[in-house]
Amino acid sequence: MTPLREAVVLPALFLTVTLLGGLRVSETVRLVPPPLTALVLAVLLLGTLARGRVLVPPLLLNGHRTALENVSGAVLLLTLYAASAQAINLLLPERGLLHAAFAIFLFCQVMTMTAARTDRAGTLRTLLVLLGSLFVLRYIVVESLYATDRGLLNRVLTTLMSGATLGGIAYDPNAQVTGYAAFATLLLYVIGLVMLPTQGTTALVPRPPAKSTVPTTIAVLLLLLVTGCRGSERRAGPDTPAKTSAQPTASAANASDAPVSAEQRAAALSSAQVWRAPAVPVGQANLKANPGGAGTFQESDDVDCRLVIKPMGGTTPKFDCTLAGGDVIRVKYGRGNPELHSEIATTRLLSALGFGADRIYVVRSVRCAGCTPFPFHSLRCLAETGVERACFPSGINSSGVSIFDFAVLERRLEGRRIEATPDQGWAWFELDQIDPSAGGAPRAHLDALKLMAVFIAHWDNKAENQRLVCLPGGDKSDGSCTQPFAMLQDVGASFGPTKLDLHNWRTTPVWTDARSCRVSMEHLPWGGGTFPEQQISEAGRQFLLRLLEQLTTNQLLDLFTGARIEASEGITAEGRQPAAWAAAFQVRVKQIREAGPCP
Repeated sequence: MTPLREAVVLPALFLTVTLLGGLRVSETVRLVPPPLTALVLAVLLLGTLARGRVLVPPLLLNGHRTALENVSGAVLLLTLYAASAQAINLLLPERGLLHAAFAIFLFCQVMTMTAARTDRAGTLRTLLVLLGSLFVLRYIVVESLYATDRGLLNRVLTTLMSGATLGGIAYDPNAQVTGYAAFATLLLYVIGLVMLPTQGTTALVPRPPAKSTVPTTIAVLLLLLVTGCRGSERRAGPDTPAKTSAQPTASAANASDAPVSAEQRAAALSSAQVWRAPAVPVGQANLKANPGGAGTFQESDDVDCRLVIKPMGGTTPKFDCTLAGGDVIRVKYGRGNPELHSEIATTRLLSALGFGADRIYVVRSVRCAGCTPFPFHSLRCLAETGVERACFPSGINSSGVSIFDFAVLERRLEGRRIEATPDQGWAWFELDQIDPSAGGAPRAHLDALKLMAVFIAHWDNKAENQRLVCLPGGDKSDGSCTQPFAMLQDVGASFGPTKLDLHNWRTTPVWTDARSCRVSMEHLPWGGGTFPEQQISEAGRQFLLRLLEQLTTNQLLDLFTGARIEASEGITAEGRQPAAWAAAFQVRVKQIREAGPCP
């Protein structure tokens, strides 16, 4: 996304749509303003576009852009809203029952789109079909019925309809040029939606990196308004704790996560491992219970903690919380969120096979002191604006307690982050820099990890969703590391390609070409993200296959039972049956077994 497109091209395009959307040509030329119906429906439409990530407001308004850049983003959002209202106005008959019928139809369809939770491409396709259908209904069907030169049958039909509805169905036909202008206007509107940014915009004014820039008051208000309308979005926010004297801000475990030089990170990545033999043989792993070891929790535990005031991003409701002993853990909550169940299953599976993963614990409840009923929304507001007073208008009541009875706890894999910049992580194409001659993982292990990512459909694979760590005992005084390890960090979007979607996971093949052992994520959301299409070696295929084939049917049933998919409110029908997931798992293992032999 270039500054020219954000500041000039898109606003000009949407202003053109706003102007043409009100154009009506009949006996005279008129400019019709949007009715209240169109203004309300436009708000709902923008919320749907944000939910489907066609529109990503935090890329246009956030605390890390300058005031000028936030003004530019605000102008773009305002012109988009005006264009949306006029596009809807263009499709609605101006009065009577036809106006009400079209408006109700559009409202129902927009609500259906919102509930469908499709990705960007799916949302755009659905919207294109909806706009096209309404265009055909109004400018072909209705205009033909009420055209001034219509035949006798049309006149009889329209007279009967008007009489039967006591004059409720009435329509003023337009000249044919109005239909052509409407078609061009809707086409421009869709082109504008396609051009909306999905990644950050280049700075309008070059500047050195800044820790925080508080947006203007107008930009903050617009951001809060749009964020409230848009439901949820997938971009991870900053991970730097906000400094608050009355609240804990960071754990001791993270105190050593100081940035390293780019050269040190490059050296660590080239010598990184991606797999280590599991402490418990794969076939004996208990995939139903919480992970063991120090600091474990039981499923019957009621955990007490105190809220950490720290900005949060992403889509999963979560917050950091300090335990009585000073440990800081991450709490993820919400009955309707399938990501919780997906992350439980995926982390346990990866750990059992020997790949790196954080530890996720199921507990009975979390009692959080200082939490509001919806702490994530306040913390995400803090991430977007940096204004604590606006995000916690009533202040932080440390004596108040909120109880979350459907929650999981996350402890990160032990080890210091190796990053030259905050939240750097590693992208999948960077795995090519791992060099066995420098002590890095062999190609068999690398290919097994890549194939595993495709196997679980780890499509949300932006760099910050993977982590490079220095395992305990590998730290050196100069900041370098003798035991670097590359792992998957945020795996809640797995088993999809959305989140815990049995039908799509079962029907999406592992291979794009099983004979040549090629894999790709281009058909998944984000077009593959940082995961390029590539070929898996025979050694990598065999290595992963040996690991997967050690898992028994009972272990797979335990895996999905322990993930509590039967209790999820975010999935229904067969998706709640552990046996169905276990069967789909074995089908995908069979696809790996029957592929190749790889070149």
